[in-house]
Amino acid sequence: MKNQNFEQDTRLSSSQLFLLFSLSLALFEDVSSAPTTKCEIKASCSAPAGCQITKEITVNPGAKIPTNCAITVRGTEKILTWQQAKQRIVRNTGPLDLVLHEVGESNNGKYVCQCTAVHFTRAVDLLRGSSSPNIISKDKKLELECVFSAWPLPAVVNWYKDKQPVIDRARLPMMNGTKGIYQSLEKIWLNEKEAIRSVLRFPSGSEEHEGFYTCISANGIQGWSSNISYMVQLIFICPLPQAPTTSSSVVSASKLSNVSLTCLIDSDESGCPDDLYWYKNNDRVPLASSNKYNIVVKPTHSKCKQEFILTIFNVTEEDKGKYSCHWMCEYENTTKASIVLKVSTGSTTGNLYSS
Repeated sequence: MKNQNFEQDTRLSSSQLFLLFSLSLALFEDVSSAPTTKCEIKASCSAPAGCQITKEITVNPGAKIPTNCAITVRGTEKILTWQQAKQRIVRNTGPLDLVLHEVGESNNGKYVCQCTAVHFTRAVDLLRGSSSPNIISKDKKLELECVFSAWPLPAVVNWYKDKQPVIDRARLPMMNGTKGIYQSLEKIWLNEKEAIRSVLRFPSGSEEHEGFYTCISANGIQGWSSNISYMVQLIFICPLPQAPTTSSSVVSASKLSNVSLTCLIDSDESGCPDDLYWYKNNDRVPLASSNKYNIVVKPTHSKCKQEFILTIFNVTEEDKGKYSCHWMCEYENTTKASIVLKVSTGSTTGNLYSS
């Protein structure tokens, strides 16, 4: 049992130090066999000329430091992790955290010096995002942006669109060109930090662009990762209302049938229209719902459009004539559209407007 426990402990220790040993072997192949090689964790490389600067590395601040590297600090507290080492060695918030400084003698007796910059992983942080809610209007172009900083810097930013403020992670992110929307990605410096900026560019605004847009970015190394998201609500502003429209200027109906006359009307965020009326011929009194008439307003697939419907029951010869729908709003001119109703003895039914 003791031997088994010892083997398990050995495997644990090896896995924890594997990455760091691999790093030493990779960076110092011509020095690794030299028993005189010395490794030190420092704030910076103050080595003589000729010290080779190697490729920088990224570490998890909570990971253990190489056991073969010395740290020259005051105090007796044992230093086990990179974060503890930085707290004792250097107190700065710059992009460089620490360095690995190794000097020694190669197999051929030559002096060898190598210095490796050490960067700590940093969780993704949102530096800037478009205001929310944001407004889009007809025929106006718009851009949404998200700017993230992190280390390592994220390689991609994904955008999602939803009708409600809930991210459906099961869906795939938006693809470039979807409904004319394109994303661009660039590296920038913001607030003295290297960052990645994602811009979502919209074509001429339309109501179909309304919704909740979420940008998501992530970074990580083996055994560690982070991600962050930011949501922007995009609201489409209806254009200024125009005059009512009809699908047909003439509708035919047979006697004793029911017929519906429909006007398509505009609405906007100001509350217009204030009033809607149906008139027959040149009557000064508008029609009202009764046993003869039914007047309703119905929504359509567009929040900027409504159907204003007049239904006439048991059509007779007396019902033929011109019917006008009137759109009225304070500080706006009254507008209207007309439909001529013809009554026949056949089986022709009234037309329905289809938006």
